[in-house]
Amino acid sequence: MTMMVDPEIGGAVTRLERLFEEKLSLRRGGFETRAARARRALPRALRGDLAKVVEARRMAGHPRLVRMIDGTAVGAAAERVEAHLKRIDVADRRRGRRLSLLAAVMLNLLLVFALLIGLLLWRGYL
Repeated sequence: MTMMVDPEIGGAVTRLERLFEEKLSLRRGGFETRAARARRALPRALRGDLAKVVEARRMAGHPRLVRMIDGTAVGAAAERVEAHLKRIDVADRRRGRRLSLLAAVMLNLLLVFALLIGLLLWRGYL
């Protein structure tokens, strides 16, 4: 089954798919699957915009429903999501994940060390 997609919506979807791949490392699945995963990385205000684009893409595949799509609203929503995704710094996200992992490891080591000292004090070795 082929989907009839409005060229404006199709272009916005193509740009968003490319940004999902480049900025959020979402390479697997269709557009709806990637959008669902990308939704978690978006601010609350933009989640509705992404949902509007996904719904418009779904409606664009139906000959009767395609007339109900508000092209300007969907275009503006896609532009807002696209602008946010373009501002994401991939290197900074990667650095943040590494620092978060390092902080978790250091906290665990600190807790184990404190428990070891407490055990040694309790048993009378210190």
